[in-house]
Amino acid sequence: MAVPDKSTPRPTVKAALEAERYRLLVESVRDYAIFLLDSTGHIISWNIGAQNLKGYTKTDILGQHFSIFYPKKDLDAGKPARELVDAIKHGRIEDEDWRVRKDGSRFWANVVITALFDADGKHVGFAKVTRDVTDRKQQADRLLRANHKLEAQRAELERLNTIKDEFVSLASHQLRTPATGVKQFLGLLLQGYAGPLTEQQFDYIQKAYDSNDRQIDMVNSLLHTAQLDAGKVVLRHETSDIDSLVGDVIDETVDTFKRRCQTLTYEKHAGVIEAAVDPLRLRMVLENLIDNASKYTPDGGKIHVTLARQDDFVVITIADSGVGIHADDMPKLYEKFSRIPNALSDSVGGSGLGLYWAAEIIKLHGGTISVESAPQAGSTFEVRLPLHPQKKGAVR
Repeated sequence: MAVPDKSTPRPTVKAALEAERYRLLVESVRDYAIFLLDSTGHIISWNIGAQNLKGYTKTDILGQHFSIFYPKKDLDAGKPARELVDAIKHGRIEDEDWRVRKDGSRFWANVVITALFDADGKHVGFAKVTRDVTDRKQQADRLLRANHKLEAQRAELERLNTIKDEFVSLASHQLRTPATGVKQFLGLLLQGYAGPLTEQQFDYIQKAYDSNDRQIDMVNSLLHTAQLDAGKVVLRHETSDIDSLVGDVIDETVDTFKRRCQTLTYEKHAGVIEAAVDPLRLRMVLENLIDNASKYTPDGGKIHVTLARQDDFVVITIADSGVGIHADDMPKLYEKFSRIPNALSDSVGGSGLGLYWAAEIIKLHGGTISVESAPQAGSTFEVRLPLHPQKKGAVR
């Protein structure tokens, strides 16, 4: 009997077992199509996952060229052959595209083709793994369609918003001109330029004058807001004496406070306070805030305005003894067309644009506006503006 040469390794049994286990592993996988191609692209193995995914049995498919899975447009373009060439060149390729089942139905496939080489580096074939990712593709397509739809809706909303802004701006200009003319002629009548008026005539004309004045205020608010929303507000900074500016606004409103029997006090800290602001627009902001303080304070109430410098900021506060604001209404305070219900809101009227516009102008200055208030405890608005112009927000 021949004696085995113990110096020669005997891996035959172990290698055969490992190969069998590997074969069983591959052929048992059901969620992936895993199969081998020879060096020319013909199918030489087929697992259960491939049968489930593509519909071919081993008998149907072994020996067929793998291009059988590609739709006609890819065949016409030479895609199967090109993928094999690229796999040899790069070692592997990955692709996602449509593939065709035996029954002609299509599915979106994730495909990996790996070139196989023997120990000597000779190319011997390909390993191909295919996964059905149609659900993912459909979800991505739905998301893409939804995004396109949203983008179209956004563009349409922007178009409509531009039309709205242009209409409001044009309408405001056209309305303001005749309304201003009416105000001037009513004023002349009230001043007696057309002769003496009876008490009843004076009362009627005064009511018409006040109503016309409110109309002009509303038109101006619409025009200012349309300009702001269209990005057409350009701040013109000037080094301004803030004390003089606040004082001028207060002087112009004295008659209003007298008519309402309200007390207005102004407190200024010592020293000159100058800041680089747009004086015209800051004046309009202060007019709005001081007028609001008066309108939402009952007759006989008090309004207190203060001016101070804190570090690199000028701080203006307007405090009133009016109806106040409920905590639930605070988030709506600076919204467009928002009018907070209270005991005086019906008699005051307004467009609900004043605070929105004022807050935006303050932001463009690089400043802030805040308020402390409670029902029946009055409100205190604080405006903080930088002494020097801000690089951001100076122009919009």
